[in-house]
Amino acid sequence: MLRSVSARPSRLRGFTLIELLVVIAIIAVQAAREAARRIQCTNNLKQLGLAFHNYHDSNNVFITAESWSGDSTFNSALPRKAWGWRVGALQFIEGGNLYNALNTNMCIWNAQNTTVYDVSVATYHCPSDPKVEVRSNNGVNNAPLYNGDVFMHFASYAGNAGTWFNENAPGDAAGQAAVKLGAANSNGVIFQGSLVSIGSITDGTSNTILIGEWPYGRLQYDPLQRHWWVGYNPGDATFSTAYKLNVRGPCGAPAGSNTSHIEDGAAGSEHPGGANFAFADGSVKFLKDTISSSPYNPANCTITNIQGGTNTYSFIPMGTAGYAPLGVWQALSTRAGGEVISADSY
Repeated sequence: MLRSVSARPSRLRGFTLIELLVVIAIIAVQAAREAARRIQCTNNLKQLGLAFHNYHDSNNVFITAESWSGDSTFNSALPRKAWGWRVGALQFIEGGNLYNALNTNMCIWNAQNTTVYDVSVATYHCPSDPKVEVRSNNGVNNAPLYNGDVFMHFASYAGNAGTWFNENAPGDAAGQAAVKLGAANSNGVIFQGSLVSIGSITDGTSNTILIGEWPYGRLQYDPLQRHWWVGYNPGDATFSTAYKLNVRGPCGAPAGSNTSHIEDGAAGSEHPGGANFAFADGSVKFLKDTISSSPYNPANCTITNIQGGTNTYSFIPMGTAGYAPLGVWQALSTRAGGEVISADSY
């Protein structure tokens, strides 16, 4: 007689002790590597903060977001310099030879300055932002100013422009007047036409951001036309706290944009949980993504409590429709806003 044998229920296979230890070891190694990258990023910002102070010692102001002079258009024969703060900082971060190679009589994009803009500067790269190492001429080789292909390098750090951007082309008297008006209404430390001294930072240098991270690798769109290391405009040289820290898109970007990416004008990083910032006193602090921020419009990711138009922005006054208290993130970006910021609020 044949006996029926019932099949034993199969057991689900779990992790073995060795497999579990391997996973834990991998996580520990990754965490240690990120910790090392974050330390190097902090050191980069300390070096840049020191460079700004050395520049201030020589010039009585911090480096501006753009250096320009005279009449200028997109004509390489005219004397617009069009280089940003990272070029001005070179001579204070052991980049004197590169700075000395700059032809100051020519626009930065002119062929005579190829030896400057076609160089990658490690101090401007956060090691947690590996895509910043790219070298590309995509999107910058067709304009008449460029005299052919311009191979561009990029940066992971930007200056604090405050709660809004000021961007104008000082191509004529009207343009230069607009830059001066914009500078007069800008409330950060580094912006187009800025001439900010330590004495004008009345909120206190320990409570005011100087420069910080903005990750090239997480740009929302057109990454090859943003964060040029020699550049001067808001997409290249400065970030604004009109955007929340590490804010994610789509923020009006083209359909299909990756919502894990950020706006080109927003500060942020590839570090988990926040980003590093050098303050005007030379210290470097890690600000968390959860820092208090002003209410913002999710359609474009900008804060809602500012009013006005080009170069004349201001905060909506208390008691007026649309008013909202300034967040700690925004307060840390103003140099003379008079905000009271508790040391345990960030």
